[in-house]
Parts: sequence; C-alpha cells; structure tokens
Amino acid sequence: MSLDAKSEVSRKEFVRFATLICAILVLVVVSSVLIAWYARSAMNSIADLHVEGNTPKSELFDEYLERDLTSYFCSTTNDCRVQYEFLRKGATQNGVSYPKYYLWVKCLKNGKLTSQGAVRVAAINQNYFEVTHFISANEVLESPDEVGNIFPAALVETIQKKSRL
Repeated sequence: MSLDAKSEVSRKEFVRFATLICAILVLVVVSSVLIAWYARSAMNSIADLHVEGNTPKSELFDEYLERDLTSYFCSTTNDCRVQYEFLRKGATQNGVSYPKYYLWVKCLKNGKLTSQGAVRVAAINQNYFEVTHFISANEVLESPDEVGNIFPAALVETIQKKSRL
C-alpha cells in the first residue's frame, strides 16, 4: 500500500472516529438535558402535591382565610373585621414546609383602621391558615431591612410602598 493510500485510510478512520465521538457527545448532552428536565418536573409535581394537600379547597379558601385572620387580629373585640389582599398570586412552596401565602391585611375595630401590615400565612392540612409572621406598616417604616428577613425579596418593595400609604 502506498503512502497516499495509507494516509487516505488514516484520514477515513479519523473521520469515522471523530463522527463517533461527536455522536456520543450529542447523546450525552441530550440525555443530561432530559434527566434534568425530568428531575425538575418530578420536583415540581411533588411541590404541587404538597400545596394541593395543604391548601383548603377553592370553595372554602376565602372563608377559612378570613376566619383565621379574624381570629388572629380580632381576638379581643367583637366589632372587628379584617380586609386583605394578596401580595403574590398563589402559594409559595419551599421544600417540605407548608405552602405560604403573602398578604396585606387591614384590621378595622369599631369601623376604624387600627393596624395594617404584611402577613405571611401557612396553609395547613386543608383545614386552616396559621399566621407565621405579621409586620405592621409602622414596623416596616421603622425597620425597613427587617422586611427582607421575613418576606421574599420580590415583595419587599411592594410592602415598603404600602407601608407609606
């Protein structure tokens, strides 16, 4: 076999080898992407199940939330009611903790606004909400950095703005 023929064979073998390596790399990358997607999808499914397993059914959600906020804020008087609005749509789920909801709450006693502020509640066993943190508008104004220790960073500015109103 001539030197040119040997070079041609070596070149063809090299091209086959390089093609094989490229195909293997493509398979590794595609497999990695699929595995990561599946793992993330499985984790999201677990989180969704945890939210669903702890959040009251939609027809009872507002009733239970109002009941439990009223119990927390109005335990000392009868002529008391609460108003609330969500600071974030839907639940926030971290790990295996109870799903959290973030609210701005106003407490009215005898028809007068007595307090307002940011509240974090946990939905528990589809039966009730537990207030885990309440920081009044005045506390936010006095210690604005404290908000970020309790509430998600994405809500800090909104909470600080509402406190100034």
